[in-house]
Amino acid sequence: MSDTSLGWMSVPLAIIAGTLRGSAPFLFVSLGECLTEKAGKINLGLEGTLLTGAMTAYAVSFLTKSPWLGVLAAGLSGVGLGLIHAWLSEILHHS
Repeated sequence: MSDTSLGWMSVPLAIIAGTLRGSAPFLFVSLGECLTEKAGKINLGLEGTLLTGAMTAYAVSFLTKSPWLGVLAAGLSGVGLGLIHAWLSEILHHS
């Protein structure tokens, strides 16, 4: 029987894998912020929008047993928070 464990190398590999897995959503948030800044607005709440979408997707998927409804609900929650930000930005801009 051969030993297939990685030994001490499993810790750095797990850290790198966790970093790559956790950083991908925040890279998309950074890309979105670059686009909003190019449009002349700054949205500092994009990480909150990301987390709200993730929690909404989990809750809807869990309750309905449908991952696609979870994805749809996450998108709709992101659109809703984006519309709130756009409305507040325009109201404060024109005041």
